[in-house]
Amino acid sequence: MADPAIAAGDEVVFDRLDLAEILGIWRHARGRVVGLHRPWGAAATVDVKFEGHETLERYLPDLFRRVH
Repeated sequence: MADPAIAAGDEVVFDRLDLAEILGIWRHARGRVVGLHRPWGAAATVDVKFEGHETLERYLPDLFRRVH
């Protein structure tokens, strides 16, 4: 299940900086959680929108950390 600390509307950054670089997103760019998915029997995923990038859909929440 998704980290309970991550909810729709939360601001997040990549916890995996290597993935941010592969996707061409600045390593400390902040994104916003725009969707949460918890399908029955499947891993929870999140949709995250970064300014200047399309929405990243169905990523594992463990790849992000919430910005406080």
